[in-house]
Amino acid sequence: MPNLTGIDRRQVLGGLAATSATGLITPAQAVAPALSLAASVPPPVLGPRMNFEQADKIMAELGLDAIVVGSGTNLYHATGLDLTATKMGHTPGVYAVITRNPKQRLSLIAPSFLYYYTIAMDHRHLDYPAYLFAGPGADLDDAEMSLDQLPLYPNLEQAPLDFIETTRLSIIERAVRAEAARPNLKYALANALKDTGVDKGRIAADVEPVMRSVMDAAERATVVSADDALRRIRPVKSDAEITLMRYAAQANADGALQAAAAVRAGADVRELRASYFAAVAARGMRGVFMVIDRVSSPTYEATLSDGQCFSIDCVSEYMGYHGDYARAVHIGETSKQMQRVSELTGKSWDHVRENLKPGLKFSEVKKMGQDALRKMGADFSISFTPHSVGLYHADHVGNMGSPPREDMVLEPRMVLSVDCPMGATGMGGSSHLEDLMLITEDGAEPINDTGRRTVMI
Repeated sequence: MPNLTGIDRRQVLGGLAATSATGLITPAQAVAPALSLAASVPPPVLGPRMNFEQADKIMAELGLDAIVVGSGTNLYHATGLDLTATKMGHTPGVYAVITRNPKQRLSLIAPSFLYYYTIAMDHRHLDYPAYLFAGPGADLDDAEMSLDQLPLYPNLEQAPLDFIETTRLSIIERAVRAEAARPNLKYALANALKDTGVDKGRIAADVEPVMRSVMDAAERATVVSADDALRRIRPVKSDAEITLMRYAAQANADGALQAAAAVRAGADVRELRASYFAAVAARGMRGVFMVIDRVSSPTYEATLSDGQCFSIDCVSEYMGYHGDYARAVHIGETSKQMQRVSELTGKSWDHVRENLKPGLKFSEVKKMGQDALRKMGADFSISFTPHSVGLYHADHVGNMGSPPREDMVLEPRMVLSVDCPMGATGMGGSSHLEDLMLITEDGAEPINDTGRRTVMI
């Protein structure tokens, strides 16, 4: 993808001779160039995403013997399985057990039919055990169940089994041979907790239905919330997560620049957002949100004009991992004060970016940017707000009412954003600047092309 920042306005407008009446190139033209990039979408990353060394560290700090998760994002983080049931609003029915036991760090607990129909094709590539159960059956006694006792599709023998049918069957046969299936969730989960030696320990669970299941399966265990543990584990990325974040960051930036480069006076902000979502979709991404000129609402309508400087803040995700990218877009000849805002914002962000390193606190990152901006004589403010990016736009925050995190310290393998929006009104426009940085052992490196600090149209 060519660098679209700092493009000569006459070149862009000349290349958009066939624009729509509203000021963006037509949908077919907007998507067609990006669709050719679909072949460059990397192959899927298989297996767990979680950094288990970080999990061991945090579990030891918090005195936990195990973490049991069932909500969609947490299950995906632990196992790499991206299931649809919780996205549809169903109560979690597939669990992962994470322990500090090096012989069995990860275990899967799943209904046998869901495993057969949905999970088996992915789990054939993975080596953690699966504890299967036949169904709800809350009143059933514990018993080992054979494959022919489980609810699977019957073989009507009208034709030979195809690849999917034979593979599913062989994978569930393997699972049942390794860990005999049980009648219900309680006994399958109890077996996993007993096998890993944590059934009498201190166990953290991520959501209420999972907590109840753990209490039922391990009556002698102490069960607590996993919220604090998970938000301490997520920011320090595994190799798999860094691979996914590198692609997400760059593809998101490329999609944002493609959409911005198609703008001219007369465009509507809703069309710009749709153009961005189309551009990232062609790169295998899913659009999450786009803030345009300080407004995040997708229902907001406004026409962009010649001489306007406005901000874009673009977030999309690839296989669950987020890109986050912001720029100021100048249409034509913008005001001198907004040009100065862009210049000083860029210089102050460069200063911060070049000095990021492990050991810095979030508060120190913020102060570093504000001090640099003040020394340059700026008459406007920037928040310089750091946040860790990954499975969430800010993946160091909790979602179960836990107290706010303490002033976080940068560690190697964190992916950091520092939001640099102009915090002032009455300047004749809006401005924002944001890139994603991977914290290394002795500094930081950008994982999207930082290019020029502004987009000139």
